[in-house]
Parts: sequence; C-alpha cells; structure tokens
Amino acid sequence: MAILTMGGVIKRCGALLDDPANVRFTPDYLRPYIDQENESLEITLERVGVQQQQAEAIFSIPAAASSPNDLTPFFAAGGPLQYFLRPKYFDWKLQGQPDTSYSPSAAVDKLDDVPVGNLGCQQYRWTGGVILTTPSYTAVTLRIGFFALASDMYDDAAPVMRGIGNVLALQASVLVCDLNNGMGKLGARLQKNLARDKQNFCNLIVMQQQSKNIFPRSTKRGVATQISAGGSQFM
Repeated sequence: MAILTMGGVIKRCGALLDDPANVRFTPDYLRPYIDQENESLEITLERVGVQQQQAEAIFSIPAAASSPNDLTPFFAAGGPLQYFLRPKYFDWKLQGQPDTSYSPSAAVDKLDDVPVGNLGCQQYRWTGGVILTTPSYTAVTLRIGFFALASDMYDDAAPVMRGIGNVLALQASVLVCDLNNGMGKLGARLQKNLARDKQNFCNLIVMQQQSKNIFPRSTKRGVATQISAGGSQFM
C-alpha cells in the first residue's frame, strides 16, 4: 500500500488506461471522476466500520432560558460544524472552566425536562440533521467529536486516505472505461482487478476490526461509568 496524493492517483489512472503521459485522459478530465469515486469509496469503507475523516469542534453557546439548545446555526458555512456528518462524542463544561472539567453528554432519544437553573448540557439528541441539548442557564463550551463530510478533491497535492490509492485509481479507471465504450477488453480486465482488490481491502479492514478490544467510554478515567436518568451514554 502506498501513500498517494490526487496527482499520484491521476498518474496511476493514466497508466491503467494505457495513457501514461495523460495525453488522451488529461488530469483535468480525470479529476472529477476521481473525486466522484473517492466519495463512493468512502461510503463503502464506512459500511465496514471505517470512516475516512474525523474532526473535533470546540465552541461556546449562550445560556438557554427554557427551551433546548438548537445547534443548527453552527452547521452554516464557516461554522464549527460545517462538515458534521454524525457525532462520535459530545462533551461539555461551563464556560471559563479548565479543560479538565469536561463531562460527557448522554445521547438520548428524548431530552429530559430539567429544573429551572440547570447548569450544563447533560443530554443531547441527534435526529433529522438537528442536534438539541438540554438547556443550560449559563453559557457552556462544547467539545464535539464527529465523523466529517468529505471535501472535494481537485488539488493535485490533496492527500488520499492511506491504503486506498490503488483501489481508487482502479475504480475511477473502470468508470472512465465505461464512459468510453469499455475500451475493448481493458474495461473488463480493470473491473476484474477492482473487484479483487476492493474485496481484499475490505476483508483486511474487517479482520483488523475483529481483532480490536473495544471498551465503552467512561465518564472519567478510572471512575465507574455513570448512567444518566435519560438514557445510556453509549447510544
């Protein structure tokens, strides 16, 4: 497995399509197809338990008097959750407290009603593309880890996920062949190679996942896990 950039995948596509100098299939011609197949491959990888891009956002929200905090405004372009796909973890602390004060927020299907004067976001609800948290009567800072949406790949220096460059080049080349009437026997041969390499890659990922010991995330290191009244924090 090699570490490739977009430029490296373009060169591999040229070689696979019997155009190593990228004369017929120029970089400008290949880029949108590689970008398209990169996103398709990400969906395949997520299906077997691998998400290509992960991110963490830290930002503060103002006090909410009675209704749940709605984080929808932070999904806007330029906002901390612009590329949010789905949550991985969700922590909170009162604004101004040290980082050691972060506490996990529990994922629930329905937010509990909280008393007047509640401090913190003890629960959150992620549904229909919206994140709601229990209202806090003072400002809080959130630390949200999440799986991120893919960004377009048009820069030749853009890195490709480790290990998928070969499969991505094959998958894009198969698409180009299909768009060019199969290019004789080349399309069928590339399709056969893609099916083999893609299956081997996915099998390797599954084997690695099966060998891991996965432990639930505790409230604090070294402290017994606490289950909130509103649901399990491991949901």
